[in-house]
Amino acid sequence: MTSRTATFVVWGVLAALLIATEVLAVTTRRIPTVGALLRSLVRHPAMRVVFLAAWLWLGWHFFVRSSR
Repeated sequence: MTSRTATFVVWGVLAALLIATEVLAVTTRRIPTVGALLRSLVRHPAMRVVFLAAWLWLGWHFFVRSSR
């Protein structure tokens, strides 16, 4: 298995887990949806800064560096 294939498999598993969590949250209402969880985290100004820094880091590593 090449590293590219492994990367696609990992992203596929993460996407499947996210979808399963959303379906479970909507159908059972035992856990919050991902949107509700993010909304509650972003209410705090410090978390906004953390999310912005994470977004910038991800953008740099996935888009800027891969364009070389």
